[in-house]
Amino acid sequence: MRKVEYWKSICILFAGLLLFSYATAIEAADYRIRVANPVAADHSWGRGAVVFKQELEKLSGGKIAVEVHHVSALGKVRETMEMVRMGTLETCLGGVANFQRNVPELGITVLPFLWKDIKTMYNVLEGAPGQELNKKMLGAGFVNLGFWDNGFRHVSNSRKPIQTMDDLKGLKIRTLPTPVHIAFFKALGAAPTPMDWAELFEGLRSGVVDAQENPPSMTYTARFYEVQKYYSLTGHVNEVGAFIMNKAFYEKLPKDLKAAVDQAARKTTAWQWEENDKDNQKYLKDLEKAGMKVNALAPAEIEKFRKIAHQGYPDAIKDFGKDGKKLTDMFVAANK
Repeated sequence: MRKVEYWKSICILFAGLLLFSYATAIEAADYRIRVANPVAADHSWGRGAVVFKQELEKLSGGKIAVEVHHVSALGKVRETMEMVRMGTLETCLGGVANFQRNVPELGITVLPFLWKDIKTMYNVLEGAPGQELNKKMLGAGFVNLGFWDNGFRHVSNSRKPIQTMDDLKGLKIRTLPTPVHIAFFKALGAAPTPMDWAELFEGLRSGVVDAQENPPSMTYTARFYEVQKYYSLTGHVNEVGAFIMNKAFYEKLPKDLKAAVDQAARKTTAWQWEENDKDNQKYLKDLEKAGMKVNALAPAEIEKFRKIAHQGYPDAIKDFGKDGKKLTDMFVAANK
């Protein structure tokens, strides 16, 4: 018994020393950056936020201390986005659809069936089209530290496999909070219901919504397989995340620390895209192991979905700001 008490005391002392050293490191730093991550710590966004922390603290020589807060601990996505805009929070991660009301042009990236493949998507967002979006974000008070991959989204539901468009008719599906996404699912005959990510598991469990659409990594790490039976590979949208920083905070950093932030962000972004692609391949298998029924759709059916999506582009452009048509054309051309 005395041995047990002894080792318990040692563990408590060790934990206390760790907390003390962490608090001391934060106090010793010249700047503190809090990162609000809405999803699970084991998702590539959560792991990426930790990679960013490690890289930046090393590159800054300890002058910047980074705290990572997972699973919406600092608030829902739109709340943390607004906190970053106002300067009460330094950085946050979130799907770009949540930022569209402040940067309308970001809606272009969630046009259904826009993206040719993951490699093209990365090159486009790292290239000239992505730089145009970064300028728009800067104008809204955000420094975009990087677009982070999420993966192509597929539909899960608790009723039946989705094989055709008819299978979506009347289905209450949680969608992204963006007009083009809502309009797309309405055109398919579904009943789209925007809902914050933090509320989605309970919404599915209680039956407020029947379905959701997310990539395998999100679907698995959020444990949706506990409340959903079917996962149908529609691949209709890939909504990237934006890792944003308050512009005023960034601009007050000394030149060398700005360079450290930029370098850490570039390295982390490249790491995250590679990891996320591997994750989605792994988690698709894990969803099946967890009991979900996974099905592919016939190519002819996917073409019907794609046709409906592309028919909606002209109406969607009006929500993408004054340069919406020009930028949409740029993105579409880059995916040919």
